[in-house]
Amino acid sequence: MQKLSKREMKLFGSKTPREYIDNSLKVSLKPAEKAKITRLWLQKTRFTIEDIQHARNIHPYWKKKKMEGSYERNESRKISHDYTQFGTVEWNEDSIKEFIDLNQKDKSGRYIHKDHELAKHFHSTIPGIQHYRRKYNMAVKLLQKEKKSITTKRISDLITQSEQILRRMLKKHKK
Repeated sequence: MQKLSKREMKLFGSKTPREYIDNSLKVSLKPAEKAKITRLWLQKTRFTIEDIQHARNIHPYWKKKKMEGSYERNESRKISHDYTQFGTVEWNEDSIKEFIDLNQKDKSGRYIHKDHELAKHFHSTIPGIQHYRRKYNMAVKLLQKEKKSITTKRISDLITQSEQILRRMLKKHKK
């Protein structure tokens, strides 16, 4: 291994991913130099890139950076994915069952269909789809707490309730 500069050693000498993120913000190195040190540091410490990413995600500086412009991004996303001008969905038994069928997750726990895809399909908005996803998730939790099998019919019956009623029902089961 080649000799490292004092700045590179400060970064390389980090003990934890959190300390590594702190030091990477303090030292002024070019991105290529940081990448090289990161690779060496990961080999030395046996931490993973996921550990560094986690430390970065919870670091106050990066949290603040991520949040900059988030309101504007969300607003433009809502506007660009507002499909109500093509007609509005009638949330009846059939459309709710179709929503339940399309509201599935993959093995890693991510939704197969993104919010905007469902909004387009149902001529709805992203907040409208998120509302139904929250109700769906509460219905599933409720059925699990009641130790009942999770069927489309049972979820459909619960989804027709308001979000507030579902929250109250969940609270009762927590006691």
